[in-house]
Amino acid sequence: MRVSDKTTVRNYLKYLEQAKTNYAETNARIASGNRFVRISYDVSAGTRVLRTRTDLSKTQEYYDNVKSINDGLSVTEDALKSINDILSDVQSKKITKAMSDSTGEAGRKALANEVKALKEEILQFANTKYGNKYVLGGSSAKIAPFSVGTDGKLLYNGIDVNNIIYDNTDGRYYDKLTNKLVPMDSDIYADIGLGLRMVGSDIESDTAFKVSYSGLEILGFGENSDGMPNNIFNMLTNIEKCMRDGDMETLGKYGDILIETTDSFRALLTDIGAKTNFLDTVEARINSNIDSYKNQLNNLMGINDAEEAKNQTMNDYVLKAVLQMGSKILPVTLMDFLN
Repeated sequence: MRVSDKTTVRNYLKYLEQAKTNYAETNARIASGNRFVRISYDVSAGTRVLRTRTDLSKTQEYYDNVKSINDGLSVTEDALKSINDILSDVQSKKITKAMSDSTGEAGRKALANEVKALKEEILQFANTKYGNKYVLGGSSAKIAPFSVGTDGKLLYNGIDVNNIIYDNTDGRYYDKLTNKLVPMDSDIYADIGLGLRMVGSDIESDTAFKVSYSGLEILGFGENSDGMPNNIFNMLTNIEKCMRDGDMETLGKYGDILIETTDSFRALLTDIGAKTNFLDTVEARINSNIDSYKNQLNNLMGINDAEEAKNQTMNDYVLKAVLQMGSKILPVTLMDFLN
């Protein structure tokens, strides 16, 4: 082969390689939807892509946190609505009917049985789970917070709720008999993009969202000055007993207490409803931010579909033309090898 032939072959192979490279790169861009895969292709855009991806990842983490919290809070709200319905029924119907002169002993015992059944329902709602967590379990969300002792009284994490007191100085619950902290009842906070700040090892509560709920603040704890339980479950236990014993005087007192308790319970329910509304707003805002980051990424590294389709057609045409040209200027054996 003459020198001129070698030069022709070398130049042809260079053009062929370039045509194949352009063809492959265009197809790769179309397949991935990205106009570059290495930051060296466009350092300025690539740097912004890395920063935007970091922001997107952090925002998606916030979104997952908010959605999970919101879903769990909705389950909590549903459980509390059911408890509220039970309290309203006992307060407005069961007690009123039991105290009526027209209701005899048998009728009161029947009402007592109904109260007992409703009380068991409250226990089930108090131990409601979302996923594998108990929504009223405080910081011990994987263990059922409420159980009933051998004396029929309600226990919270194994402690009689009638013996639990609240210390306003440190915001914690204690067993008044042992002066020990109620176990597994610390507050848990989640970062939902409010600008989380720490003071030592503690979280500033206004920079994060409280995701734990203590069953004590929901169902009540301790006793009043007359030695009557503040807890809903134990209150219904005593109401049931009054109906069976025909103790209308004490039943009347519990009726008055239950009115106040129901009002307080509704306030808690309203508070949770406000929090779910707040989380709905936060969730929508974060989702909008995610869409914005995705649009930024697409603008920085996304392809122009129409332009790439045109490039694909042109590259296909050029590659075929180069191969066709090769059949005319290269030896047959070499062309067969290239094909």
